[in-house]
Amino acid sequence: MQTIRVLGFVVLVLVLGMVMLALGQGPNQEKAKRLGLPEDTVQVSACVPGMGEHWAKPPDLPFGPIYGVMGERLVFVEVMVAQSDFAAGKSWRDLLKPLKGYAIDHVDVEFEPQGHEGYPVPHYDIHAYFVPHAEHLGYCP
Repeated sequence: MQTIRVLGFVVLVLVLGMVMLALGQGPNQEKAKRLGLPEDTVQVSACVPGMGEHWAKPPDLPFGPIYGVMGERLVFVEVMVAQSDFAAGKSWRDLLKPLKGYAIDHVDVEFEPQGHEGYPVPHYDIHAYFVPHAEHLGYCP
């Protein structure tokens, strides 16, 4: 249940971030460049407990990729895959490739049977973390 609340919060913040961008109050593009994020990636949330800030290209939402940032460090890349896409046999290639200079520490796959705010369909949240659980679970307590 905690996971669903956190993910609902994440999606709400993502939507608010898109609204801020549309109003011309976009986040720090210099930081995105320093982090090596793809062009047009913007910050779409403040720090989320256990994850960090969320950054994405608004047209890529809700699927992703969504990038997790803590301070001046990239800590994960995420995609959200609809259960119906898996059931239909859909495939993806090069889905969670780390950006240059990063290596995947672990991958968490969480099923959201009811979906959550911003993506209200049954789906899987797939996070490829570049840092250990012990580190990212302590973010933004």
